[in-house]
Amino acid sequence: METLHGLRENISETELNRAKNILKMNVLMAMERQDDRLEEIARNYMTYGNLTFHKYCEKIDSVSARQINECASRLLSGMPTLVITGGEINMVPTITDVRRQLN
Repeated sequence: METLHGLRENISETELNRAKNILKMNVLMAMERQDDRLEEIARNYMTYGNLTFHKYCEKIDSVSARQINECASRLLSGMPTLVITGGEINMVPTITDVRRQLN
């Protein structure tokens, strides 16, 4: 909950750049193998009708701290969705309790 609330606060330029670099590294490493690149090319053509994966890093770099803050605020202001598995369902907080913590 603290991490989610933290996304509403100002994000430093250093932290934002570090997160962007980690994401770009993960994206590029995910397409390191030729098989993975071919799969991504096929997915791009099926979804968009052209190639877009070469623009992923540009799109990541274009995200601003303000956009992240606004997105987090919108996500946290809506009704949460809970999926519960396991045996001790009586230990799970109610949807009202979860929503109260998100606000």
